[in-house]
Amino acid sequence: MNARLLSASTKLWTVTFMLAWTCAGSAQAPDALFSATATVDFSGDIGQSFGTLFEVHDANGRAIIGAGFPDIYNTCVRTDRYGLQFYVRPKQPIEPRWELVPRSTDIAHTSVQDMDGHLYAYTYAHDKQLRRWDDLSGAWVDDDLLDPERNAFGDGFMRVAGKLLVFEDGQAWYDGALILVRPQTGAYSNFYYAHGHLFFYHRGGTGDSAFTDICACPWRPGQPKADVSAMRSVAPSMKSETTFVWGQLNDQVLTVSNWGTVAVFSDGNWRILREHVPGTSYQVYSMVNYRGDLYLGHYPTGRLLKYDGQEITELPDFPPVMPGVSGSAREAQTTMIYGGELYAGVWPWAELWRLDRDSGEWSLVRRMFTRPDITDKVAHPWEQEIRAHNEATGTKTVINEWGQRICSMTAWRDSLMVATSAKGPSRRDPDLAFLTDDAYAEYGRVWRCTLPGHLSARVSWKPRPTVLQCVLLRDRLRVLQDGEIIAEALIDPALLEQLRPASITWGTGLYGDFGADLAEAAVNPPLHP
Repeated sequence: MNARLLSASTKLWTVTFMLAWTCAGSAQAPDALFSATATVDFSGDIGQSFGTLFEVHDANGRAIIGAGFPDIYNTCVRTDRYGLQFYVRPKQPIEPRWELVPRSTDIAHTSVQDMDGHLYAYTYAHDKQLRRWDDLSGAWVDDDLLDPERNAFGDGFMRVAGKLLVFEDGQAWYDGALILVRPQTGAYSNFYYAHGHLFFYHRGGTGDSAFTDICACPWRPGQPKADVSAMRSVAPSMKSETTFVWGQLNDQVLTVSNWGTVAVFSDGNWRILREHVPGTSYQVYSMVNYRGDLYLGHYPTGRLLKYDGQEITELPDFPPVMPGVSGSAREAQTTMIYGGELYAGVWPWAELWRLDRDSGEWSLVRRMFTRPDITDKVAHPWEQEIRAHNEATGTKTVINEWGQRICSMTAWRDSLMVATSAKGPSRRDPDLAFLTDDAYAEYGRVWRCTLPGHLSARVSWKPRPTVLQCVLLRDRLRVLQDGEIIAEALIDPALLEQLRPASITWGTGLYGDFGADLAEAAVNPPLHP
């Protein structure tokens, strides 16, 4: 079966079929049970989200197989936009396998990020060396994508149209060339690139002269410089605001400041969706495109808020509070899509939650720390011990400094990578008796969580249409690009026994609408109307 599809933004197409759930056969995978092939064109890459490639449902409408490109932003860290996820959702829940990855730093913080199929780890204070995981040595190795002498919180790197875009020290480089220089007054920071614009915060001055502008500066690959003269900006009500997060929903780009200002850019203009409310905490640390909406990780509720393109809606118990802890001062800091499900990490007890797409119910996967015992007598771990220490010594250690974060997550290869942190990138304080070797060791570590049925594959950008193929074999998942295998992962054949595909939808689903051109689509085995 072949079908001609228009751009995914103009036509979404669904076909209904019955698959012979047997050895169907194809030239590249003779024992393939299922194969979905699409010709896509990423040549017009201007930083957009690529979204869902396809989604397969059974006769009851349950999504059982799918593929797409998550675009997630977790506290100044963005996922690789070319990281294609291919997943199978077994009917029965399976216990994940957990293993610790060696530490990348002795600081009590680590952020992880994927790009070009590699896994990176870094922090933003004390030890600012970017490191990359090396399979051969089984260790982290120094990488020079960022300069540890110049990089700061909010700096980063990504691929756009096949070349490297780097934000560092208040400037931006593309393919090694400087495209945005520092302003004459103040500084640029907290960069993001989407829909043909460099986004950033422009802050400067002190006292009455302090200012913040949230900026959108036009630039596209191939242009030697960003057009500062055409930059559009909006000034929030509070001076010296900054941000932890950016996100996009279709053609809109959204940011939330640390003072609770919500600004949306679309059609070349800014609008303030929410103003700062004096005396009210409102911060967002994560944004994820999920099933057609943009979800925002919120403090102090610890829940995900939903933005539908028009307004932000608060959702009760989304996720709920872990039994046995306080419901105050909570922060949904991280989100990730893995194995076809949404995950969220919540401060201050480092709770990892999973949302079931079918029931809409959250389940607690685990708490990522073992010390101290949970309590609802205080809001944060070690709060009682810090208060006692301050009173005994006359010091002023912040009471939540050793709260517990899942500060970063990313899907890499067949696994979900989960990184932990204290409130910030702290060094160990030897005067804090409760911070034993074992207690401190739980901060700044990286866990690898693995469930069968997930594969992340790094797709290469090409200046012409390229063919992507997602193949389900009896014992593995496989992704090919232009006929070459780019990734595969083993699975237990028993997981496939109850899967009964009935229909496929192209260009819409779990990861949002497809953001590139989808030209040809085919499913194998053939349709049996």
